[in-house]
Amino acid sequence: MRRTGIAALALASVAMIVAVALAQPAIDAGVPADAGVPADAGVPADAGVATDGGTAADAGMAADAVVPADAGGPTIIQLPTDLAAPKVSAAASPTIVELGAPFTVFITVIYGPGVEVNLREPVELGASFEVRRKLSEDTKHIGGMTTREWQLEVLPWETGDLVMPGIAVTYTAFGKADQTVSNAMNLKVIGVLGDAVDDPKALRAAHPPLPIAVRSWFWLWVALGLAGTLAALAIALVVRARRRRRRLVLSGGSMSMPRRIDMTSTRALEQLLAIETSGVLDRSETRKRGYLELAEVIRGYVGLRYRVAVTELTSSELLKALAAVAPASELAMTAGFFEAADLVRYGGFRATTAQAQGALAQARELVIATSSPDVEVAA
Repeated sequence: MRRTGIAALALASVAMIVAVALAQPAIDAGVPADAGVPADAGVPADAGVATDGGTAADAGMAADAVVPADAGGPTIIQLPTDLAAPKVSAAASPTIVELGAPFTVFITVIYGPGVEVNLREPVELGASFEVRRKLSEDTKHIGGMTTREWQLEVLPWETGDLVMPGIAVTYTAFGKADQTVSNAMNLKVIGVLGDAVDDPKALRAAHPPLPIAVRSWFWLWVALGLAGTLAALAIALVVRARRRRRRLVLSGGSMSMPRRIDMTSTRALEQLLAIETSGVLDRSETRKRGYLELAEVIRGYVGLRYRVAVTELTSSELLKALAAVAPASELAMTAGFFEAADLVRYGGFRATTAQAQGALAQARELVIATSSPDVEVAA
């Protein structure tokens, strides 16, 4: 009887040891033996580790997917596009303009390599402004940085102290697209008659009628007519003298007859004469438009003369294209003309009548000097 009790006690002890062993986590459960987790680590039943040492079905991965074989490979970091955002600034010239008179907005963008920038189209400036024309030019710097400058010709259609909103510039970097906005610009737009016309403080007190002296302008008009006739005659003589500068060429003992200036030069001179006779260069309110017409005539002339496509080219881009085909002296004359004309067209410089006539004479000299020689070589 005593031996039977001892045997039953031994069997009970063995059963308890087996039960405890089965309750322990398996060695290949994905948790090292020295991981610092005790036998009763307190891992919840839904934590993804089964009581039998395997991986639970709700752990979100397969039983053999605890740690991938290539878990030590490189990590791809997605860089934000803000790191390569270009620097954008905007300025208007001039800041005080007349209603309906064009002015220039300069947009400068500085960006690094691997970045592409552009203006968001259409350019939104609000209901008070209208963009008439857009030009751009790039400048490369040491270190890979690039500066792009846009020139917008803008018309104001509302008077008063206005604020032009910031202009959006789109860019792409690291395979992603984003945009940034320039600073806003403060402008003052005045009426053609000025701001003080309706100001009651600017009105003078009542005065009795004053006698009005009637002045005759007859002799002034006569003098202006004579001066204009003499000027036109002098210009015609100068042009004729330049045409006849090379009259005869001896070749093989015979003389050949002179030839007229080619049609390209003739057409340009006729257009310049039309600008002069229209009087746009003599009046301050139309003088800037006269400079624009002068520049367009010269652009068309040099494009035909040197066979260069000039459409949508800025003045600097046009000079770069001419540098490969035009002689140095003719390139210098062309650069001098556009440098003076661009100050009036885009720089806000107000030219005088004498300066405008000088620009016209410079344009004529450029056409005549770059024309084909007024000679014909006999065979």
